[in-house]
Amino acid sequence: MDPFTLGAAILAFGYIAVVVIAITVDIITEWFRARGRIKAENTHSIAFTLAERIKNKQYTKVTGVFDKAPTTASTRIVQGLFDQRTGKVLDARALASVREPGAGVVRDHAAGSGLVIYE
Repeated sequence: MDPFTLGAAILAFGYIAVVVIAITVDIITEWFRARGRIKAENTHSIAFTLAERIKNKQYTKVTGVFDKAPTTASTRIVQGLFDQRTGKVLDARALASVREPGAGVVRDHAAGSGLVIYE
């Protein structure tokens, strides 16, 4: 899956609430665990994060998602569950933060060119 296809699917998902927090691996993992039933019920779903920007390093443009986010946010990430079979986002949220992200978040997204798939 490429970031552009995922970005288009996210846009089709509709409004995503923006949460202003320090983004860490624990916060990302906690959100996925709370939605474990989605993954259990849909074997075609994948958990992902797609970084628009991390520590002001631009990865991709996620059109329409961060229009209402603070312009000072140095980190912007969309987190969600995506059905590979249908091409639809099942659940998602946007995270925007002016705070320093966790080192794991920076490392994982740099390694994946902005996209991280969680097993």
